Amino acid sequence: MQHSKHHQGHASPLTMMTRRGAMKVSVATALGATLGPTLPSAFAAGKPSTNEKSVILLWLEGGPFQHESFDPKEHRQADKMGIQYKAIQTAVPGYRFASCLQQLTKIGGRITSIRSMVGSEMEHTLAQYHAQTGWRNTGSIQAPALGSIVSHELGSVRMKRAKPTGLPGYVSIGRDGYSSGYFGPEHKPTVVWDPNSPPENLGLPRGVSPAVFDRRLQLLQNVESARSDVVARQIRNGRESAVRFMRSKERVAFDLSKESDKTRDAYGRCRFGQGCLLARRLVESGVRFVQVTSENFDQHDKHYPRQIDLFEQLDHGMARLIVELEERGLLDNTIVVAMGEFGRTPKMNKNAGRDHWPNGYSIALAGGGFKPGYAYGSTTDDGQSVKDNPVSIPDFMATLVHSIGIDPDKEYHDQFKRPIKLVDDGKVIRDLLV
Repeated sequence: MQHSKHHQGHASPLTMMTRRGAMKVSVATALGATLGPTLPSAFAAGKPSTNEKSVILLWLEGGPFQHESFDPKEHRQADKMGIQYKAIQTAVPGYRFASCLQQLTKIGGRITSIRSMVGSEMEHTLAQYHAQTGWRNTGSIQAPALGSIVSHELGSVRMKRAKPTGLPGYVSIGRDGYSSGYFGPEHKPTVVWDPNSPPENLGLPRGVSPAVFDRRLQLLQNVESARSDVVARQIRNGRESAVRFMRSKERVAFDLSKESDKTRDAYGRCRFGQGCLLARRLVESGVRFVQVTSENFDQHDKHYPRQIDLFEQLDHGMARLIVELEERGLLDNTIVVAMGEFGRTPKMNKNAGRDHWPNGYSIALAGGGFKPGYAYGSTTDDGQSVKDNPVSIPDFMATLVHSIGIDPDKEYHDQFKRPIKLVDDGKVIRDLLV
């Protein structure tokens, strides 16, 4: 039986699953799940993973311009393309970034760039779904996003601790995250809208004591005990994860006031920079997957200075994140990824902006077994197409999950026993890996 090209309906991005809201999720989740596939093989209990790898996704929503970041053009060609920020040399001979990435250029020897990404979608919602899940939006089953895949397949990082931390496996900073698909509510992202504030609704409602809360929780468990189907297990697992988080002493990882002013300044005092700092704290405390979103890269007019301002935020936040992960001995087990859903047109449009461009754009990575100080693939001199080594989104997704110990060809099954691959058909690009 062939694998189904099945993923549809990127429903609007998830609303936040608050901790208190997790207590109320049973009916809504059960109703939603009865309308979609059940996946009994997907939720079978397994041994805890001893793999300690984590992922930090710096999600550059809207599409960053590849030729003023990780695939710069030489000066003469850049002038023809209306590019103001041109190529400068990293410490690796012949390896260049754009001059607006001063801090990242200094540590270019730690960074891998893919300069030959090729997407299949031109519209934001469809392209974001594809980039986040590895599947195009062409069928009836909603796929899990990368964060949910990592959370489901690897669970919490044990970090040589005797007991779980209680922290969630997937945290989204700055936006509401993407779907957990058929992996259910347990693997939805915990959302932090503002990195300067803790996640919402971690405390008990006013007037509810711990004893009253425990009694209500026990009553709910008693009511649900008669159910043992997949939906019921999803609901219980999600609620139990929420309760563990509410009671976890490791919640202090979300408190940026524990960091010095000097450290916070180094990351940049914007929401994105502080999100990168929070991501470091969370990974250090055992969170598997953290997404930090930088919005507004979709600049169809007035490209300068707006997109460049965003690149400068990326420059400070990402560079400091990589340096501190390395200083703390975490970079080998943490993959930092900077990417958007596509790039921007090589030519400026009539409004002094750049439009959507999936025909040759860039992704940057650091750590986690990727080959440092290395550029894979290239675009033509005019940026109009990929010159060599094209990389599809499924190729990239397969390579990324493989690098953290997940089999991209692993299969689950819907209610009709049809196979569903974790990642759409893509090849692992071993030249990217150490």
